[in-house]
Amino acid sequence: LFKANGYTTACIGKWHLGDKKPFVPMAQGFDYHYGMYSNLDPVETVYFGDKGVPILRNGKVVKRPADPAELTNLYTQEAIQFFKKNKEKPFFLYLPHTMLHVPLGVSPKFQGTSNWGNYGDAIQELDHGVGRIMDSLKELGLDDKTIVVYTSDNGRGPGRNKTQPLIGGKISTWECGVRVPAIIRAPGQKVLTDHVCSEVVNAMDWLPTLATAANIRIPKDHPVIDGRDLWPMMTGKTKGIPKPSAKLSLNSDVPLRRRWEQGLEWKSYFNRDDYINAFFYHGSHGALAAVRSGKYKAMLNPRITVYDLEKDPKESKPIRNRELSRKLRGMAVMFQEEMSRDARKSGEYK
Repeated sequence: LFKANGYTTACIGKWHLGDKKPFVPMAQGFDYHYGMYSNLDPVETVYFGDKGVPILRNGKVVKRPADPAELTNLYTQEAIQFFKKNKEKPFFLYLPHTMLHVPLGVSPKFQGTSNWGNYGDAIQELDHGVGRIMDSLKELGLDDKTIVVYTSDNGRGPGRNKTQPLIGGKISTWECGVRVPAIIRAPGQKVLTDHVCSEVVNAMDWLPTLATAANIRIPKDHPVIDGRDLWPMMTGKTKGIPKPSAKLSLNSDVPLRRRWEQGLEWKSYFNRDDYINAFFYHGSHGALAAVRSGKYKAMLNPRITVYDLEKDPKESKPIRNRELSRKLRGMAVMFQEEMSRDARKSGEYK
């Protein structure tokens, strides 16, 4: 989308969305890629044999094996060079760091600089790298016209920082697994400064949001986009999250006839707007594991439990509400029905 509107586009870092030709960065709208197609954990590295996981530039191996202790610095340097090379034209950079994914790697300069061992040291180095990137934008005179978004893809890994109050973690659908920080810096764009938003958003919302910020119109014939445009809220034009604009992505012919018990239809418990605005979370094994509607969240397994996340973000005190449980369970069943209608056979892609 950005490339079609005159932007030079780059992905620097961990791609992790496939290594076959239809799925690699250069086939997905990026002019440039530097980094890895996979992670460095044992589950994936076994496929690369004794040579190890390669670092690639535009599909060609430039270093093998990848050393986790070098990656944060390499990605940072590559990003700075990208800015220098493209400072005279609009650009879009996607920078997914490999750290803090295991196996952790820390350069000698940052070893022992924290009180949290290698994990804390890796955070120190990542923070330093982000600072270098921000400094380079300022040195190049680009900081006042560059929008920067910083976020994460999941919560803490196993065994990390157990002092935090939220339970769960990566691969779980408890709040510590799905709740992550998101920070946006957009000088000169009328974005609310020093403002904290407690609305529930997700990664899919960034595409339509940044497109609006860049004055890019999404073509009517563009494939369905499930994200919501957050820009009006970020600039103070609206007070809350807009309803999803991609209603066509939902199958309007899905019948609301699944029954909780004899004589009760799902449509008795929620309307379509409730459903469109809900969030559905899948667990590590692919099964639907949780549903959130407004401030309420239902964990579905091994039995349904409902939490009020405004009053109980720690998810420590399940609430008993028969009608609310039915509503959230009904949404889950309808969502699974919809996904089964949309599903393609294994190996199919377009």
